[in-house]
Amino acid sequence: MKKAIFFDLDGTLWDALAPITYSWNEAMIKNNKHYRFDDTSIRSIMGLTPEETALLVFNDVPLKEGLELFKICVKAELEYLAIHPGKLYPLEKETLEELSKSYPLYIISNCDKGYIENFLNSLNMTKYFKGHICVGDNGFAKWQNIVYLKDINKFDDVIYIGDTLKDKTESTKANVKFIHANYGFGHIDNDQYFVNKISDLPPLINKLFD
Repeated sequence: MKKAIFFDLDGTLWDALAPITYSWNEAMIKNNKHYRFDDTSIRSIMGLTPEETALLVFNDVPLKEGLELFKICVKAELEYLAIHPGKLYPLEKETLEELSKSYPLYIISNCDKGYIENFLNSLNMTKYFKGHICVGDNGFAKWQNIVYLKDINKFDDVIYIGDTLKDKTESTKANVKFIHANYGFGHIDNDQYFVNKISDLPPLINKLFD
């Protein structure tokens, strides 16, 4: 059987909360917009699609205008993260190195195009992953991209690893196994499979694939 591991990005593979918050505020200041963000407000939109984000944080303007504001923030974010990347989790590279020897690893995120590439390039993570896809690439929902990557690669069994309830919901829609990254941004009550640190993944993954 062909098995693979799909990862969420924010809250699962890195914590970019601080640089994103800073870059979004700088973008709004430079463009003379009244919006301001803190860690709590940015945390609340982690894992959401561009449309969901615009409706939540720019809710006093029409969606079209909110998406334009979102694009301004994302452009500033990508430029800033290229120089000031988010933080990896303890023992992350060692864990991914171990997992990549047994399974192909992919990233699927609800981010805009360029964000995953930023993560891979700024922190030298490319060698661990076989590929990646996001809503910014094709407009697909996360569950659709899970199914898409699973089907085109003819994987028989897939585990998706994410940190939010939305990640679990999308995994259920895609009919794949799910592991909750409990160290990330989200909270899930009474979840069956979870890890409190990324280095705990290998034994749990091997158990689920067995």
